[in-house]
Amino acid sequence: MKKIFLNTAFTFLFTLSSLAHDGNWTASRPDGHGPISVMGDHMHEMGEWMLSYRYMTMKMEGLLDGSSDTTAMAANAKYGFNAMMLPKEMTMDMHMFGAMHALSDQLTLMGMANYLDNEMTMQGAAMAPMVTSGLGDLKLSGLYDLARIDDGRRIHLNLGISVPTGDIDEKKADGSIMPYGMQLGSGTWDLVPALTFLGQSEDYSWGAQIGGTLRLDDNDRGYSLGNRFEASLWGAAKLTDSLSVSAKIDHSSQDEVDGQDKGVTMMMRNMSPGYNSAHQGGDLTSLGLGLNYYFQNDGLAGHRVAAEWEAPISQDVNGIQLETDSIWTFGWQYAW
Repeated sequence: MKKIFLNTAFTFLFTLSSLAHDGNWTASRPDGHGPISVMGDHMHEMGEWMLSYRYMTMKMEGLLDGSSDTTAMAANAKYGFNAMMLPKEMTMDMHMFGAMHALSDQLTLMGMANYLDNEMTMQGAAMAPMVTSGLGDLKLSGLYDLARIDDGRRIHLNLGISVPTGDIDEKKADGSIMPYGMQLGSGTWDLVPALTFLGQSEDYSWGAQIGGTLRLDDNDRGYSLGNRFEASLWGAAKLTDSLSVSAKIDHSSQDEVDGQDKGVTMMMRNMSPGYNSAHQGGDLTSLGLGLNYYFQNDGLAGHRVAAEWEAPISQDVNGIQLETDSIWTFGWQYAW
């Protein structure tokens, strides 16, 4: 799937790159940023600042065994898990606070802090939902301009680190550790590289970003989350001087957990996939549709609001996991 996605992306970008545009790429139009769910999609001119806030909510419901729908009883029969200890549904809400500042025309610094609210309901009707909330991992990045082409195209490198500020010691009321998916951070220092390509014509824009997350070591609980590959491909149309619409295809692939949380016993690992490192990670390809409004008047000039809805095209998880249903992202950005 990863190879198919990359081949499609390169064909798409090669085709659109033939469109002419008089002048350099610019952010001062409604489609001057990527879809609101894409991070580090643009740079700023020397001295510029930007503040941003994003709210993302993800809903997961139903069980997958690989790429196929399954039931708790079927998972029990195949893997021996306790049917009541399998997840039923989960919501994850994330508040993302970001800042960008351009030290020069070639280098923009970016920082992002997250606050998460997670809630998971289990198959056992008598079991109380598991809930965690708190700060996630902090991300710090530098965006470096690689090339600007006169016909509205540019390429920049994103190179960042993820600082392990999110808690990985979240526990249930009985004192036992929460499953991997309910923790708030990775517990590891991670390298976060990406390469971003942007293009514009007079009424359209497009872009692609390829990157990932590389875990640099195990955390102090004896494991590391799987390395992650991510790729996004998008196009947008400028409907007016203030309004644009966008379409995006995302693909992500994450390895299973390496190692095992020291608080997870053999019994816990055998009873529930949430505690089993082999039942983490997988592949997800999704389609996103978005709206972007860029204020032009003096009072709100420089402010931008956006919304995006995403739904899976295909999913192939490692082992037994919840199925992603939908993702909504809403955001505000202000540059000056």
